[in-house]
Amino acid sequence: MLLQELLGINEEIYFVEESYLAQRSIERTLQYLNGIRNFSGEQLRLLRVREGKHTLGLLLFNPADEDVPVDFWSVFTGALAASPLKNEFEALVDSLLTFNLPEKDIEMSSESWRNAVNEYYSLMLVNRNLCPGCAVRPEPYSCIFSENRVQRVAGIFDILQKKGFYPEGRLLEVCCGNGMSTLALYRLGLDPLAVEINKCAVCQGLEQGVLNPQRAMVMDATVLSRYFEPGSFDTVMGFMLGLVYEFNKQLWTGIMREAVSVAGEDALLLFTVSSKPEIEILAEALLRAGVKGEIVDNTDSEGTYDQWFFVGRKEST
Repeated sequence: MLLQELLGINEEIYFVEESYLAQRSIERTLQYLNGIRNFSGEQLRLLRVREGKHTLGLLLFNPADEDVPVDFWSVFTGALAASPLKNEFEALVDSLLTFNLPEKDIEMSSESWRNAVNEYYSLMLVNRNLCPGCAVRPEPYSCIFSENRVQRVAGIFDILQKKGFYPEGRLLEVCCGNGMSTLALYRLGLDPLAVEINKCAVCQGLEQGVLNPQRAMVMDATVLSRYFEPGSFDTVMGFMLGLVYEFNKQLWTGIMREAVSVAGEDALLLFTVSSKPEIEILAEALLRAGVKGEIVDNTDSEGTYDQWFFVGRKEST
């Protein structure tokens, strides 16, 4: 596991928060740390992970006992939390470290730390630790992924280059499903953070080795701004969104607004669908949200995937 490699430890690790999304509110983290701060027993074994003066994570050693037969480290982090909670986390850690010097004080970039956190929850998901009683069995790769579909997505980027567009910087792919389109992005040398609300789809992409466990997560695209700060991404993409109809367009226009809200100034936005009416709904929402762009006809004889797309840039405010 990446985190164990980065920290140079062999024992098991367990994050106290039950999911990646819970890392935004860190309720358990703050509760447990307050309890530890008031602990008056023996000296604690701690590891601190920091970026400069800011604490990214704190690990507490738990020796084996009758209930848990192996040694392990509990992992606390406020790095993904909203700013006020992040500050509260760091203050709690500082108070703990006043009386318990860490065994290791490890310097790490926030990006490396986030990747390690992502990987932990991805592995928990694919190992069925987040889905007790799951009866879904892995399917053969050939039954799930289509090379034609991957090539279809790749072809869009040939069109983009001719129009003077190309993804760069910090990339976000929304509604990634099991990673069919993400696979095309990887082959193009792109490294998006891929999010999808359907955890079974994410699990499928992970167990097939398609989705990168460090860069994939279960997340609702309708609430992106709850978990990412404004301007977090230079490119936001989504492939074969839908189905987008009049009766559910409020859902999809909301996702478009959320995508724009986490995109930086002049960020590239790219979304594909299967029909012209669908892309017109998305385009209207994007234009209203401050994106300048165009609808592109990408129809072919099969008439199925990525037939229409919108590409544009977020205008400066």
